Amino acid sequence: CVKTGELQIDKKVFNPDTREFVDNLGLSANIHRFAPGEEIVFKFVLKNVGDKTFERVTVGDSLPDFVELVSGSSSTFEIRDLTPAESEEREIRVRVVGADRFPDARTVCVVNAVEAVSADERDRDTSQVCLEEKVLGAVTVLPKAGFENWMIFPFSVLSVLIGISLLRFSKKLEEGR
Repeated sequence: CVKTGELQIDKKVFNPDTREFVDNLGLSANIHRFAPGEEIVFKFVLKNVGDKTFERVTVGDSLPDFVELVSGSSSTFEIRDLTPAESEEREIRVRVVGADRFPDARTVCVVNAVEAVSADERDRDTSQVCLEEKVLGAVTVLPKAGFENWMIFPFSVLSVLIGISLLRFSKKLEEGR
């Protein structure tokens, strides 16, 4: 059901792995986690799905802990004269704080919220991202092991046996002199 003069706002975050904007990048093994100093791009789309023009819409993007605004001087701004069926799209860039200001936990998930307000109309949406302090030198992917790696075993044993035989043979030659 669409109300007269209704605002709708949709918040998304850019996933660097898939190169797409998605609703959330939650805590999962295959989801991108942002490291200290890495930039995050959030996008929102504000739509007027009603039948009246909104003269002034105030949009406030509340930044979560552990990120700092990169683009723009403020995360709050106004959109003027949003006509029926019109939409406005904006991006906000933030950077994960440095490792010296990172929380004690290695991984923390934060929620970025945006709210659009015009007179008595309002809408709000969120997007989640996870931040992770990377451990330098840590192996994140284990080497593959399987049958093909055991095929070298017989050749290793054979090499050791040949080496021992050559040592014994050379000792017998020296004793025979």
